[in-house]
Amino acid sequence: MGQVLTPEEVILKIKSSFSALIFDLDGTLTDSNPAHLEAWTRACKAFGIEYPQDKFYYFAGLSSLKIAEEILEMYGKKEEISACDLSARKEKEFDLLQEKVKPIEPVLHIVRHFYGKLPMAVGTGRLKASSFKTLEHLGLTRYFDVIIAADEVNHHKPEPDTFLLCAHKMDVNPNKCLVFEDAERGLEAARKAGMEVINVTPWHPQMKI
Repeated sequence: MGQVLTPEEVILKIKSSFSALIFDLDGTLTDSNPAHLEAWTRACKAFGIEYPQDKFYYFAGLSSLKIAEEILEMYGKKEEISACDLSARKEKEFDLLQEKVKPIEPVLHIVRHFYGKLPMAVGTGRLKASSFKTLEHLGLTRYFDVIIAADEVNHHKPEPDTFLLCAHKMDVNPNKCLVFEDAERGLEAARKAGMEVINVTPWHPQMKI
């Protein structure tokens, strides 16, 4: 993983090198993995299948629809169950669990420090409506100039489209953006966008499943 920087070291780095910040949502701004796991477990149960818990981190960074497609492919259920229906059920279940989502404080320390000083965006693989609910639940919407979600791009992480659209909407050159991510697909997407990226995994609680 390389050198692990503290939030204060990252703040100094930003001040000297970057013009805008982009944050992933799940696992970066928020400790939402337990809620996502429970939501997927409930949704799969409703369709008579078992959520493959050992694949949870493998799915990280994918959109809900893509995850649903992968699960149904694993079980040979693509002809019997609609990926759209499974994905929609998962989103419904997650909305019922919003109170379990917590902020990741080291990342929010950086957000608060640069609020009003640099443009900041959220670039997430979640749907826009669900993303707004989480940000509103945690009182974070006011910090971000731009929010780009899965339903606004054609190609999701690990492709760079989400982060490039964030940069475009903020009117900032991609190479002057610093991305904060936790999932391998998101880290790859940032690099493909020509952006430097901070892996925040050491800053948040690890969930054992």
